[in-house]
Amino acid sequence: MDILAYGEDALSLWAIRHKLAVILQTLNDSSASANCQALFRPSFGRSGGNRSSQFGEFDFILLAEQRLYLGESKWQRSSEKIHDGVLALRDEQLLRHKLFKFYVEEWAFGQYASWQEFETKARPKLQRMGIAKPIAPSGSLLAANLQTVLSVIQKHYATLPEIKNVLLFLHAGLSASAIPRRAGRDFEVISLDYAEVAFENFIRLNV
Repeated sequence: MDILAYGEDALSLWAIRHKLAVILQTLNDSSASANCQALFRPSFGRSGGNRSSQFGEFDFILLAEQRLYLGESKWQRSSEKIHDGVLALRDEQLLRHKLFKFYVEEWAFGQYASWQEFETKARPKLQRMGIAKPIAPSGSLLAANLQTVLSVIQKHYATLPEIKNVLLFLHAGLSASAIPRRAGRDFEVISLDYAEVAFENFIRLNV
């Protein structure tokens, strides 16, 4: 049976499932694929604005042996523009990476007895970073979701891992001049050609 899918979500799943070794090699990461874990589209709420603690969803989070990769995916039909080889990410995407890195460093590998203590004591640190968003309130669904995801990360690493931002650019046979070389200020760009699994306007996930 063919499993056919369409769009960035499907391409992200295909990339993580079938191209992990290529991704790791491009990142100069010697991790064995069998020792990695991937979180697919972990969501941290969709409400925006500085008054909301919600900050959207990653396309993937990749837990390698020594590094933690926070991932965005864009395909050739994405709305984001490429200018002079640079793909412009939206402010909320850049904020998501900065904010989740803070949660990993402060909660997963910090020294807080409870989420309530974390919420109170870590808030000034977040403000000093120039981030106006509040920390997810104690007892909220978002706080519970964050704790679940962060516990997976905490169990995977003995100590705080190096945290890297990654952008997968997924395309079907584009020339090198049409592929972005950079994104944001500190994103590693990995281009993957999905032409091999393209089927009319779909891709085959089980190839």
